[in-house]
Amino acid sequence: MKNISAILCSIFLLTFANTTFAAPYCAVSAFGKQCYYTDWNSCVLAAGSQGACVVNQAEAKAPSGSAPFCVVSSFGTQCIYYDAQSCRQAAASASAVCAINPNR
Repeated sequence: MKNISAILCSIFLLTFANTTFAAPYCAVSAFGKQCYYTDWNSCVLAAGSQGACVVNQAEAKAPSGSAPFCVVSSFGTQCIYYDAQSCRQAAASASAVCAINPNR
């Protein structure tokens, strides 16, 4: 039974290791661009004071909604905000970022 458990665990780990997760944020610094971050706050911390955080355009999910401002998070891009202030507030509570709708 232990051998079967070990084999199943190995299969799970190999499958998990080969799975890629879409990270919506990239930390950009003198060391390059690292797109590993699923929340804005972690990205900002990783970028530090000499770097910056940007939306990973290659992994950002297609926007839903047609309002001028969008909250970009690991769950998707919701363009349902008609003013920047409400968008920033929603983004802050979700550890996300507010961005201008790219489809406008």
